[in-house]
Amino acid sequence: MPDSAKNFSYDGTNGPISTTTVTRAELITAMEHLNYAEGYNIRAIDELAGSGLVSVDSLGNAYARSISGENGLTVSNATGISGNPTIGIGTPSTVRQTITDKEANTITNSVMVSILSTGASYAVPAAATGVITQKYVINDTANMITLTGPVWADASITTVRIPPGGMTFLTSNTTGEWWAFSTFVPDAYGAIYVSSAAATATGAGTFVEDASTYSLGSSVANFALGSDSRLVYTGKVPIHAAVNASISATSSASNLVSYYKIMHYDASATTTSGLDSSEQRRKIGTGSDVGNISVHADLVMEENDYIYLGIDAASATDITTNYSYIAIDGTPIMTT
Repeated sequence: MPDSAKNFSYDGTNGPISTTTVTRAELITAMEHLNYAEGYNIRAIDELAGSGLVSVDSLGNAYARSISGENGLTVSNATGISGNPTIGIGTPSTVRQTITDKEANTITNSVMVSILSTGASYAVPAAATGVITQKYVINDTANMITLTGPVWADASITTVRIPPGGMTFLTSNTTGEWWAFSTFVPDAYGAIYVSSAAATATGAGTFVEDASTYSLGSSVANFALGSDSRLVYTGKVPIHAAVNASISATSSASNLVSYYKIMHYDASATTTSGLDSSEQRRKIGTGSDVGNISVHADLVMEENDYIYLGIDAASATDITTNYSYIAIDGTPIMTT
């Protein structure tokens, strides 16, 4: 409200009234120039009950305001009364957690973190051009999730796999393509060995499964023992498997030419085939005439695939693998 203090000075040169005495009409004109009517600018400000920063809307209404911080930001002297307002970053961890936005079961360019809790395949959109951006994609399912789309900077890649509970970090170049970096996935490794030797009937022209009983080795990750003589891959991520086997064997006949090959069961195709490149041969005999054979192979294995030692001979004769150790060292295949 107006008070007894003089809030303005007289300006006879620039003011709307050029004399020291005024009529009623001239007084009204002067007041209108001051915009002191009820609810407008100066009067609205004069009637403010609060303190702080002043905001005036398009109708001339005035409000007392202060600055507040969100998303982890802090504000000091928010009203400006005790000093200039200062805006700063609060606790770094709080800021990161607050401003890192997330989306569920979708992948877009507008959100930094995508959490996938359903589905098996997601299309990745091309990255924004002209800028470098980053994105995290988290697999919150118990299954493998595959990322697809012609958006990879490496032209040899068509898909990117994310294992259960895993994450892929994407960073873009400036031409709308993504580089994919997967989090650590433990290597797959395992071994089986003969724990109870047994004779295997051979010589029918077909590689047959070793009849000996095998046990699982002591150092195993993502492998299991299956059907006594099979090393089964149980991991979700396909692997490139390097197989190394050493066998000591005897036969029921002297100077027998024996054949050995790594056999592979493909769970997705439900077929078994021998890895021809792994085949090795040597003569073995009876009693103390023990022959030692080394067999090596490499192959791609997926979940529930398995390998075993296949044996054959030049004639119908029993072969006993007195000792055998078959080991796999697998490297995860994260992209195709």
